Amino acid sequence: MNYFSQFWDENREDEYASWGTSTWLFETNESDVILKQITVYSNEKILKYSTEKLSDKFGSLSDQKLTIDDCDGKVISKEDFYKVW
Repeated sequence: MNYFSQFWDENREDEYASWGTSTWLFETNESDVILKQITVYSNEKILKYSTEKLSDKFGSLSDQKLTIDDCDGKVISKEDFYKVW
């Protein structure tokens, strides 16, 4: 498994724009498929998606492959990912 984060310096473009900027955390497999995804907003709202919870009214698990290089992310540890999960 791979674990990495990406900071997004823009607000959402919907009625939840007031949540602020966000940091995204990803767990991907060796084929770069996203298995789990966490979004932490500056207002402390946290969204979590996985194969067990694909979507809700706020967002969804990405169905695109992703690598750390694709998003200019930072490697994080499995432990750090699961502290938030």
